[in-house]
Amino acid sequence: MKKLLSTTAILSFFSGSMAYADPTVMLGLALNFGGGKPVSTGVTMKVLSSDEPDTFVGAAGVSYFFDDGGYFGADLGVGRTFDSAAATISYDFLNQRPQISAGWARTHSVC
Repeated sequence: MKKLLSTTAILSFFSGSMAYADPTVMLGLALNFGGGKPVSTGVTMKVLSSDEPDTFVGAAGVSYFFDDGGYFGADLGVGRTFDSAAATISYDFLNQRPQISAGWARTHSVC
């Protein structure tokens, strides 16, 4: 019963807080690391859960990496928006490696 109440409270909090924000897009650079392999550099496009600056967000994206003849990645993670920028940390499920990324994001302040 406690798990059900906790889950309901968490979902209620997130659904209420996300009702005021619109999603946005981030374009930037990504670095995959770990897994006993060298760091891989690529370009990424992510959908962020909020377009508000200075906010913690959820992130889902796709990336293209340049090494080994080029390959794609798909990731889920969390991040932070800034004024016209964002940074994320996520997990690339296709390549089974952690990823950090940063780049331009369309953010705006509510007046």
